Amino acid sequence: MQRYSRKPAVVVVLVSTVLAAGYLVAAGPIERYLKGHGHGGSIEAMEKTIAEGKADGKMWFAYGDALADAGRHSGAADAFREALAQNTGSADAKFRLGVSLAQAGRGDELFGWLKELVSGDAKVAVRLFEHPAVQRYAGEERFAALSKEATGQAMD
Repeated sequence: MQRYSRKPAVVVVLVSTVLAAGYLVAAGPIERYLKGHGHGGSIEAMEKTIAEGKADGKMWFAYGDALADAGRHSGAADAFREALAQNTGSADAKFRLGVSLAQAGRGDELFGWLKELVSGDAKVAVRLFEHPAVQRYAGEERFAALSKEATGQAMD
């Protein structure tokens, strides 16, 4: 029986490990850089474009995303609402609006939004009820009842 050297396998495993570690270290900063430069640049650049009246639904979504990443959840919620006004079919914007409302502590608006989603897009409402930011409202009776209704609507 002929024996083969294990050096190529060791080299492949070593190179893979180094590449994976490099990716894990660099992925966060690269993603943040790309988000900040993907559609209009920084928050300030997007605000300038919005002030000039040149923002479309994608710009509003990117602006909301950037604000949410910066921890400015109330502003993010307003931006996602504007994105929806320009592109009403975006499930991502519907979801991100709900999360931003929850993270901003705007419980009454969140409840109204979830109620609207249960009637129109119950699957997004169910996803929202599973999000940790929204789950903090689960103890309130009105949210618990709405969650059950959303689950029932999503199954239909």
